[in-house]
Amino acid sequence: MILFKRLISISIILISLSFIILSWNIPISKMWKGYTVLYADVGIAENTVLSVLSKAGCEKVITLSSQEKNEIKPLVTVHFLSDNSRLSDYRQRIKNYFFDEQKKYQLYYVNDNDKSKLDAALKTLQSLGSCGLDVSFLYPLYVPIICLLFFVFLLSCAENRLPFTLFSLFPLTFSLVVPNSINGSASVLLLYGCFLLQLLYPCQNAIVKGFHNVYILILLLFPIAICAYVSLKNLLLCSLTSLCVLLSALMILQFKGKSYVSLPRSFRVGRANFSPISIIPHAYSANVITRESADCLFLCAGAILLQIVFSLFPQQHLSASSSTNLLSLPSPVLSVSGKEELPNLKDFLDWSWRTVTFEYKNLNAKESDVVEVPFYKMEGTRAVKTVSKRFVYGDEFLEKMLDEYATLAEPRIETLLREQGENSHFSYSSSSGGVESLGSMTLFILLITVCIPLGMALYYILQKKKAVCQ
Repeated sequence: MILFKRLISISIILISLSFIILSWNIPISKMWKGYTVLYADVGIAENTVLSVLSKAGCEKVITLSSQEKNEIKPLVTVHFLSDNSRLSDYRQRIKNYFFDEQKKYQLYYVNDNDKSKLDAALKTLQSLGSCGLDVSFLYPLYVPIICLLFFVFLLSCAENRLPFTLFSLFPLTFSLVVPNSINGSASVLLLYGCFLLQLLYPCQNAIVKGFHNVYILILLLFPIAICAYVSLKNLLLCSLTSLCVLLSALMILQFKGKSYVSLPRSFRVGRANFSPISIIPHAYSANVITRESADCLFLCAGAILLQIVFSLFPQQHLSASSSTNLLSLPSPVLSVSGKEELPNLKDFLDWSWRTVTFEYKNLNAKESDVVEVPFYKMEGTRAVKTVSKRFVYGDEFLEKMLDEYATLAEPRIETLLREQGENSHFSYSSSSGGVESLGSMTLFILLITVCIPLGMALYYILQKKKAVCQ
């Protein structure tokens, strides 16, 4: 029966490990959230490009021509004048989103829902002239390297190196085949969990102790929670990694417990009866968090911080589907110092506000400014006010205008800008990777992850001080 259980566990481990390895994934970096940029030589007519994209099944492509068809029209033909060139030239400046900085290529923004259909369209377009996508394949080498270095350090501190190596095989594989900052941080926590499990190797009832230890449970289960943020597939892969660690620990710790020579229940020397007891340490009395292992918690937090730091910088391109890295294309950026800034949603707010309310108000708009347009009807010989159209300068007005644009048959560039976030800045850039790809939610999750080992270390220190005081 025991042999059968071990065979089942080994089968599950091998199947899970095979699935993880077959899920090898090199992260894709691109400039825009929710959209992929197709660039084509300006010599290829826009109608030709759109015809190819339509045949491939790509719908609602954001193009230059759709901007002119769907503009807000003022009620009167008189146009306002402004000392602010960003405001008065908004309609002209918005066209920069559809060309690279050198004006050699025209750009088309394809929704990621149609991303899988782009390969077929790209092959057709490449026969007509130079074109490509802004997609780059990156392999963040820092993820497996940091995990490997952390493993080597823990191995040098481990008392039972062989079981620790066997346990650690799975998180190391996970960090290698599905590399990103969150998975790297999850692997670091799993490696430290493996380090604590190996401390129970010489003990009796190690399985019961290990599976009831709050430190070990947090280190094996919390990585699953943070990996769920990436995707359901990532959640499954991390769950399989933790399962492999648990099953391997179950087999190895159980095998160790059964490997000791069984002593007789009792024996007699002269007139005295003796009952032998095991001198093997019992798991209930073993402390997985000791002074030495607690010190490693700070290195664990440091390894996660390194994952964050390295994720803030562009990584080396292993291969690319295009030569986008040689082009300077419009893209989201954190700052625009020293660069030509492209129009953002604040510019759109000011322009649309002036366009819609120009006939009714003075031109000095400010936040929460209100414009009311009264309507009247005749009651006998008197004109009586009935209703008013009300405009409020600010986020409410911006959202209303964006919602109107979202319903248009041919989408405008403002829909793309909205997808990036209201406070985003835009400029020409030749890099599709780096700090722009690390979202605020991802950064928040990583910072929470750093707090796990630091919190454990703090809890251990407080418990030691409490014990000394008593």
